[in-house]
Amino acid sequence: MPTTFKAAVTNYLRATCPSHGTRAEYATTVRKWKDWSGGVAIEKLGRKELREFLDWVYGQARKQEGTNPGRTANKAREHLRAVLSWAWDQELIATLPHFPKPREQRDVAGRHYLTKAEINAIYFATHQLDVPKRWNQPIAVGKYWRCALTMFFNYGVDTGTIWKCTPFHEPILWRHISWDRKSPDREVKEQSPWGWIFYRRVKTGKAFYRPMNRVVHAHLKSLLPQKPQPDDLVFLGGGSRPNVRFRELCQLARIAPKMDIESGDEVPWVLKDLRKTCATYYDEHLPESSIEILGHAVGGITYRHYAHRSPLAFKAIMTLPQPSAFSAMVRGFDGECPCCRRTFADAPRIRAM
Repeated sequence: MPTTFKAAVTNYLRATCPSHGTRAEYATTVRKWKDWSGGVAIEKLGRKELREFLDWVYGQARKQEGTNPGRTANKAREHLRAVLSWAWDQELIATLPHFPKPREQRDVAGRHYLTKAEINAIYFATHQLDVPKRWNQPIAVGKYWRCALTMFFNYGVDTGTIWKCTPFHEPILWRHISWDRKSPDREVKEQSPWGWIFYRRVKTGKAFYRPMNRVVHAHLKSLLPQKPQPDDLVFLGGGSRPNVRFRELCQLARIAPKMDIESGDEVPWVLKDLRKTCATYYDEHLPESSIEILGHAVGGITYRHYAHRSPLAFKAIMTLPQPSAFSAMVRGFDGECPCCRRTFADAPRIRAM
């Protein structure tokens, strides 16, 4: 029996138990769907139908002299994507349709996450980092930062998990990385062809065994010394104040500071914003997955369904769409741009070492 969009939204809200305000927003989207043409079942939805509906929402917002029609259309797009992703996860639909790109919008409340284009710019800006004083490592400092960016994007880890800035931090060591398919945690039944990584949250001390996807595996392999010592740090080059170096990267990448909506002042980006970026893209890719990936404490129905933490987190990590710059290492172009093969600033230094 075909599933209507209204029925899918009702079941999705019943399963996720969102707030009253979120329910009201979804009810608005359902009403717009009905006004457009609510007769299309979700099993038959494709990119064409989604684009026509979102164009209609955008046109209606402009006709009603809305102040931010792009944001109105993007909000409806987010609701559609969340419901259809849930329906795909519940095997109500065979495939998840391709969504049109978001429209340009005016950020009303300020943006607290980095776009993929900005992440790409920061990634390539690491090739321009100056060598720190007394740096005697055989690997360029930029390579450590490129690997750290993949960790922040894929796992939303704390800064202290990457670099030991204070005595109580527990950073990632080489003994925390397993290249085996089976997880070191016996409760995890899934197998990862790229290996596993262990880390502990700084704030709560909660331990995680996470699978490595292809991107993370390639970047960590590039840092692997010939004879790694189990208690050696994986990541170097952060210094005592990693946020200072991250602000330097943002300047090299020509990324404008974010805006504080309350004061209207410009605020520099910090590494914690990469954790918010991680949550944003996981929820866009697989709704509710950021709760588990970031280690938030929650007791909703969805979380109880994935009580052993592994199924939802494993699926999300292994299928998360990556920024295009991350593919440079996977394709073996660490010293060159993967699209134009332009040699980066630190490429000769890497080859020489």
